[in-house]
Amino acid sequence: MKKISIITGVYNEEETISEVYLVIKDVFECLKGRYDYEHIFLDNCSTDSSLTMLKEIAKKDGKVKILSYSKNFGPIKSEYVGYAHASGDAVIAYEANLKDPPEMILDFIREWENGHYVVYGIRKKTQDNFVMRFMRRLFYKLCSTLFAEPLPENAGSFRLMDRKVVDEIIKLDDYKPHMRGIIANIGFKQKGIVYERRARAKGKSKSNINYLVDFAINAFVSYSVIPIRICTYLGIFLLMASIIMTLGYIVLKLLYWKLMAPGVASIIVLILFFSGIQLFFLGVIGEYVGAIHSQVRKKPFVVIKEKVNIK
Repeated sequence: MKKISIITGVYNEEETISEVYLVIKDVFECLKGRYDYEHIFLDNCSTDSSLTMLKEIAKKDGKVKILSYSKNFGPIKSEYVGYAHASGDAVIAYEANLKDPPEMILDFIREWENGHYVVYGIRKKTQDNFVMRFMRRLFYKLCSTLFAEPLPENAGSFRLMDRKVVDEIIKLDDYKPHMRGIIANIGFKQKGIVYERRARAKGKSKSNINYLVDFAINAFVSYSVIPIRICTYLGIFLLMASIIMTLGYIVLKLLYWKLMAPGVASIIVLILFFSGIQLFFLGVIGEYVGAIHSQVRKKPFVVIKEKVNIK
């Protein structure tokens, strides 16, 4: 009998944990006799009663396993460690916010049985506001322009991956992995399934603007050198434009000496403009240097404080 691993990241989700456990259990009741399963909860050092509730569930059900971290290492690293500890023939990432319909797991497994190594959900409709929808569209538009292997548009972390894919991913030595980019670049036969994502019924979202900006920057820095190349091209363009403007100004000064009054305002504007460009360039270069710095220093990736039902 094949085994499916479900991994669920948790950070202060006491309002949804019991329901997440039950909906996954119900899904595999439909697959009883065909598939075994394990449900691994990844606790990112929750400050509420999430871990206590998970331990109570794990005492009653050995299929529930827990990895508890020493601090909040963030959802990206948490998910990666979950893949490394999953023992199933396929691994499915399912979020604790219950926005993704659990019954789609059956569709994922069906497509996996049909020969797809990666099956992911594509969000047809979300409950995000206008600003968030616009930012997401802009992000995927930039990805399709800058990346050699564009990310599937509106595909989140709700996905199934075959054991072969998981084994290749956990071999990577990446301090800050961008899972969507890794999966898009790793190859294998993949398929997306369109669905409508629900609104969060309980609890509060943990995704703030800082996390989303960091996620986008990490995507660009991890899988494209085009941003830094754009800075190079723009720098060359501005240099040439400055030379042309300087020559033009000298010619006008010689021809219309008395008419060319000194322009303090234009000087200030040009100084501010070029200063802004330089700071922007330094920022882009800094992101790449920062990524290299994090990778080279080899700080602890994730520290696991406690394991429950995991050898």
